[in-house]
Amino acid sequence: MKKSGAVLRTGRYLVFLWVIVTLLAVQGCRKDDPVSGEYREINEWILDNMSFWYLWNTQIPRRTDQTLHPRDYFGSLLYKAEDNFSWIQEDFTELMNYLSGVTTEAGYEFELFLVEQSNNQVFGCITYIKPGTPAKNAGLKRGDCFTSINGVGITTGNYQNLLRQMSKTHTIGKVDTNTGQTTTVSLSVIEYDENPILLDTIYNIQSKKIGYFVYNLFARDSERYGIAYEKELNDLFGKFQTQNIDELIIDLRYNSGGTVVTAEALASMISNRSSSEIMGYELYNSLVDKELIKLYGKDYNITYFPDYIVKFNGSGTVTERVKINKLPNLKQVYLIVTNRSASASELLINCLQPFMDVILVGKTTYGKNVGSITIYETDEEKQKTNTWGLQPIISKFENSRHFSDYGNGFKPNIESDEFDFEIEMLELGNIDEVMLSDAINHIFGMKSPKRKNAALKPKNVGSSLDRYPARRNMYIENVKLRTIN
Repeated sequence: MKKSGAVLRTGRYLVFLWVIVTLLAVQGCRKDDPVSGEYREINEWILDNMSFWYLWNTQIPRRTDQTLHPRDYFGSLLYKAEDNFSWIQEDFTELMNYLSGVTTEAGYEFELFLVEQSNNQVFGCITYIKPGTPAKNAGLKRGDCFTSINGVGITTGNYQNLLRQMSKTHTIGKVDTNTGQTTTVSLSVIEYDENPILLDTIYNIQSKKIGYFVYNLFARDSERYGIAYEKELNDLFGKFQTQNIDELIIDLRYNSGGTVVTAEALASMISNRSSSEIMGYELYNSLVDKELIKLYGKDYNITYFPDYIVKFNGSGTVTERVKINKLPNLKQVYLIVTNRSASASELLINCLQPFMDVILVGKTTYGKNVGSITIYETDEEKQKTNTWGLQPIISKFENSRHFSDYGNGFKPNIESDEFDFEIEMLELGNIDEVMLSDAINHIFGMKSPKRKNAALKPKNVGSSLDRYPARRNMYIENVKLRTIN
């Protein structure tokens, strides 16, 4: 028996898990090439954990080359026919920070577009500015465009490399779209804890009170084992509840995912369902399934709507319980979405659809119905030679109707696109902003104005969110995933 120590950000809450993998049961007759070298111990650790936890563990090659660099070795284990989401990070602390919304950055997000269909020149369009950041202090705003980073013109061939340079002090060439003049803007970077709620408000329009908020990341807290962000989200719903709102619009256009437990809490706030009602089901590979049935019975994978936000410490002990504020009167909810809306955002859609009308405004969502966990070495002595963090896919999610087939994304009920460069790109929260306006119009039974044909719009080639693989992620925090022997 080989023992693999790992901490998994899993369970419905953050819990330390010592993963003990019996290779005879997991690998059967798998043979590995004999190897000596600097990567063997790390690669054996990777294989041990992947063989047990990975959703497609039966597709791992029977022979593996452990002489490979750990990043390449991890990639060689993946079932590429279905898995575009698992990844490995050389520094697990950086990985965990990404999952909590902590990054080193200047504080602005943007989308990248072709200048013309016939060439490879690219321009960036800023989508939002984060408060208290160098980008805010530099006067950048939503809708600003730029064509260079660090003095280099952006192209389809170099933009990914240029994106990697933006975690350090850098410049952008901001273009005045009226005059064509370019101004160089210098931007420093800071370690930034992004609050998932960018803004919120209640609109009083005609006879209706409409709650609205921009939600950019499903995260419990920027601190390990904390629940500060979830409590803030719950407080917002307490305000909506007190104000007795009639309609709710949640802006998920830039929300690429996050923790499952927060998505479940939000679903409960919106739908007013109780812990006696089934929200959905979590599906694992046969090895994990067998062990969890042994520990918790055949119904271990049923997920119920939560009544409380629960905080656990590192040993799994409950240290705080906060009653969830739920909206009692909603018959429908409006979600603003794009192809950047992924993972936990789509889990929210799928879990709500059996219980209420979910009206999607925008573009087809990304299409990700699987979740991952974080694995890293916990032995401090071994951490000196193994700082790697794994983020493998381990689970698939079904709603209460056992539906999970949304790998191609959810199509919108109302087509809408904020990138119409013939009109001014208004600030988020402005009721005349294109996508928000389309949602409000639908509430009052009004048609939105016709806009530019999609075929005539610039082609999107990338996003600042591409810098953070963790942002298009849905990670599992299931307290049942404890020590497995």
